[in-house]
Amino acid sequence: MIGSLPVQYEQKLTFRLLVGYRWVSLLPPLLSLLVFSNPQTPAIGGSVLLLAAGLTLGLTLAVIPLNRWLMQHPWLLGIDLLISIGLVWSTSLEQSPYYLYSLAPILAGAFFFGIRGGVTAAAVYTLFYGLALLANSFLTSPVNLSGALIQVISFFLIGAIFGYPTRLLQRLYQAHTELAAKNDELSTRNRDLDLLRELSLVMQSSVDPAELQEIILQGLVEKMGYPRAVIGLYDESLDALTGWLVLAGNASVNNQAAPKLAHTDIASLTEEVGPLVRALKGRLTLEITDGESPTGDAALNRRLIGGLHYLVLPLILRQELVGVIMIDHLPLERRLSPAERHSLNHLAIHAGVALGSIRLCIDRARGAAVAAERHRMATDLHDQVSQALYGLAYGLEAARQLLTHEPRLQQLLTNLHQTAAEAQTQLRQIIFDSKPDEITAAVFVAGMHRTLRALAPLKVIALRLDLPGDFDQWQAGTRRQLYRVTQEALANTVKHANARQFIVKLSHDAHGIELRIADDGEGFDPTQVDSSQHLGLQSMAERIRTLDGAFELNSAFGEGTLIIIRVPLALAEPADEVVVVA
Repeated sequence: MIGSLPVQYEQKLTFRLLVGYRWVSLLPPLLSLLVFSNPQTPAIGGSVLLLAAGLTLGLTLAVIPLNRWLMQHPWLLGIDLLISIGLVWSTSLEQSPYYLYSLAPILAGAFFFGIRGGVTAAAVYTLFYGLALLANSFLTSPVNLSGALIQVISFFLIGAIFGYPTRLLQRLYQAHTELAAKNDELSTRNRDLDLLRELSLVMQSSVDPAELQEIILQGLVEKMGYPRAVIGLYDESLDALTGWLVLAGNASVNNQAAPKLAHTDIASLTEEVGPLVRALKGRLTLEITDGESPTGDAALNRRLIGGLHYLVLPLILRQELVGVIMIDHLPLERRLSPAERHSLNHLAIHAGVALGSIRLCIDRARGAAVAAERHRMATDLHDQVSQALYGLAYGLEAARQLLTHEPRLQQLLTNLHQTAAEAQTQLRQIIFDSKPDEITAAVFVAGMHRTLRALAPLKVIALRLDLPGDFDQWQAGTRRQLYRVTQEALANTVKHANARQFIVKLSHDAHGIELRIADDGEGFDPTQVDSSQHLGLQSMAERIRTLDGAFELNSAFGEGTLIIIRVPLALAEPADEVVVVA
């Protein structure tokens, strides 16, 4: 406990009290000199008193350095004990009026060094006292053993009795220190909980990431007391950080000559350079104490940070990068404590969840708006354009039947009717593709049959579909893309293959999903296909690439066509998942 501020203060106070005790203990020698002095030896008594008073005066004047020296060199008590026994021995030993004064070193040993110090001082004093008794027995008179024994016992009792409270005080100081540390920790936790509660409330009521960013910065600077904080958001399309906000806690930090960080500044993460990229790519919290530049862009670095000691905190949601917090102008003389790091990491976790959740809500709202608009357009096309095309085709067919005497006009009307019918078929397909319906197994089967009837109303093609029972549990995006690929393959078969049957088999195992699409049509040579003229095959391959899958095409003249597709298996996420910040 020595060295802590409360203990040092108490040691100085105790040392002053002991000096005061010395002054009070000089009253018996003074009274003895004035009232009971021997007229034969007043000079000796006065000299001893002056010596004791001078020693006490020196202790009074040098109380602070002597206190420090004593704590560093406990053996100095031995000198004090030797001087004390000298005073006692020179003034009749057992009957010495300096008995109380001589106990001061034992009390000092007990107060400053506990029971062990008090008992050790008593033992050393007993040794000196015994030598003084032995010297008196030879020089003057025999020793009063009973009185000497009582005094020796009193030395040890004083050392032990006054040393024990010192031990209790040390334990009390230790408990006080631990309680103070716990109180600081609880205050920090309470502050963090208040900030997290604010984040939760903002997340429930706000759809603006900038508002949430401001709350986070205010918590870091105004509540947690950090000098400066910067927060940026991750843009996946750019693989960069942007959308910056900065908050400084005092004017000296805020009014620096360095250029200000703009909201639209871009910190690219494509190059593996600097602590910023290392922290975000590795999902690590990095504390920089040597002034290493956060990025390879010197101009951006001057706007990002202004000090040599800063912290980089990635914001993560489900292992996906959301953004970053940078805390700047940290003190150079020390690193952040584990408790501070834990508190900041905890805040970063919740901030990542909050910002990521708002981003997900915005994306879902945008997707819902796009889907609603597509649905509206599909409805308008069906109700207006599609009906107009149907009427046009009907009128062309009626005109053709009326003009039986005009073969050339009949042929022209036939061609126009065919064109209108094809346009109507294509429009129906566009309308169907535009509707963002959920692709279930039932929708998959019904959609294929509907597509076949629309594309080949007069052809007889057997359609065989084999789907697994857990198809509806796959991820919605995977089901939709597999449906579109199968639909495109069916369209190609109807238009070009002259096939009699179309077979679809979907299956899966531990390695992923396999889709096999086969027909018994005329077949073709895949090496002779011009992708620029056959956009259907190119579209199917691109859809599969978005699923990180493999697209394989097998065909030959007279042998039909087989398409084999393999994609990773991804189960559907909960439809209405809610992220809660505790």
